[in-house]
Amino acid sequence: MIRVTSFLWGFVAAITLLVWSVTAFAQSNVMSVQLGYKVSLGHVDVATTSADWIFGEDTFELSATSRTVGLTDMLRKYRGQIDLSGRVENGRYLPQSLSIAGVSKRRTRQALTMWAPDTGPVTTKREPDLDLEKVFPLSDKHIDGAVDPFSAMLNALNSIAQSGSCTGSERVYDGLRTSELALHDLGTKLLEKDRPFAFEGKTSVCGFVSKPTGGHQRKSRWRKKQPKPEDVLIFVAEVRPDLFLPVRIEAKSFIGTVTARLVMPSLVLEMR
Repeated sequence: MIRVTSFLWGFVAAITLLVWSVTAFAQSNVMSVQLGYKVSLGHVDVATTSADWIFGEDTFELSATSRTVGLTDMLRKYRGQIDLSGRVENGRYLPQSLSIAGVSKRRTRQALTMWAPDTGPVTTKREPDLDLEKVFPLSDKHIDGAVDPFSAMLNALNSIAQSGSCTGSERVYDGLRTSELALHDLGTKLLEKDRPFAFEGKTSVCGFVSKPTGGHQRKSRWRKKQPKPEDVLIFVAEVRPDLFLPVRIEAKSFIGTVTARLVMPSLVLEMR
C-alpha cells in the first residue's frame, strides 16, 4: 500500500502542474475563471484541485490549491499551493513569478522563482535545498529560456484555439524540476458523461509526454519505461466560446489508470 500511495502523491503533484495550467482564450477585458477537478483511481476519489485565474489584456494570475481525499488522505496526506503571475507578449504566455509549496506527512517543500524581463536571469529560493542523493541536479542550460509549466500549457491551449492542433513542445522549470514537455495530436473523441459532474461532448485528444531533465527522483518506477503519447491523454474541449479547457486527463500507471475530470458545476466565468 505504501508504494501505491507514494505513486498517488506523486500523481497529485504532477496533475497539479497540468490541470491548473490549461486555459486559453482570446479577450481584451479582465476575466476571472474559477474551476476545479476531481482525481480518481478507478471509482475511488483520491484528490481534488481548485484554481482561480485572472486574465487581463496582457497579464495573468493564478492562485490554486490541491489536496488528497478519502483513504489516500489518511494514508498519505498532501496539501499543495501555487501562486503565479505572468505577462503576455506577442501572443505568448510568459512567467514573472511562481511560488509552489507542498506539504505531506514526510516533508514540506517550497520554492519561489522569479523570471527577469527580456530573457534576464532566473532566480530561485528553495526550502529545503535539493537533496542530490535522492534527486538529479539542476543545470542552468535547462533553466535558461524555460517557462513555468502553467505558461507552457497556456501556450499549448492557445495553439489549439488558433490552429486546432496541440502539437508542440516547451522547456519548463517550476523551481524544483526541469522537463521537456511535448504534446501530440491524437484525433478527436466524443466523451460520454461518466460522472454526474463530468463534461459530455466533442473533444480534441492530445498525447502528453514529459521528459525530466533535472530535479527528478533518482529512483522511480514511474520513469523506468520509455513514455509514449498514449500513456497520458488530455481531452480538450471548448466549454465556452473561445474558452478551451482539459475536461479529462487519463494517465496510465502500474497501479491502473488515474483520471482527472473537470467538475463542470465548479466552472465560473466573470467579466470585469
